[in-house]
Amino acid sequence: MSKLQFMRALTGVAAILCPIAATAGIHTWDVNEVFSNADGTVQFVELWEANGTPGEVGVGNGSMSSNSTSFAIGNGAVAPPTTNKFYLIATPAFAALPGAPVPDKTIPAGSIPFFNTSGDTVAFVGVDSWTFGAVPTNGLQSLDRLTGVGTNTPTNYAGATGTVDASGGGGPNVPLLPGPMIAFATLLVMGVGVGYLMTRRPKSR
Repeated sequence: MSKLQFMRALTGVAAILCPIAATAGIHTWDVNEVFSNADGTVQFVELWEANGTPGEVGVGNGSMSSNSTSFAIGNGAVAPPTTNKFYLIATPAFAALPGAPVPDKTIPAGSIPFFNTSGDTVAFVGVDSWTFGAVPTNGLQSLDRLTGVGTNTPTNYAGATGTVDASGGGGPNVPLLPGPMIAFATLLVMGVGVGYLMTRRPKSR
């Protein structure tokens, strides 16, 4: 083989490998969960490394799109391993909710609401896309690609997870008592009740 033929062959191999190299470290991330309140100011999109691959560190170099808008993530590579991890993209109003895990990427103001709650296509551009119907807007439930409608479970790359309330109800948070204290409180209430009933018994003549 002449040098010219060798160079042509090498160029052909490079042309085949270039698309693979361009997507290496990013191509196993899927759009996994979407959440929104009624007006779309509180939204998140969760990506999931769906292939169990440890080296998909390029997720932060990707971009997101819906039918109406798009933006670059622009955060650079994440630290490996990426195996089955999540990447959380959300609005500032979501990040401000009590108990919300810190988003890995904040959706820019010009892209809010990011997706249409009546139905949309959300894409991790060039990697994966998900077309879905109506998303719950009660502020408590999300739409999961695998399990459907359920309690929202946003999770960021660090593994922090939570459940947020964007319903606007503002109900009080009632602390849970430990088991022994619950039993003691139950017995106390029962004792008070019995005592009250005893005082209400009619007197014998």
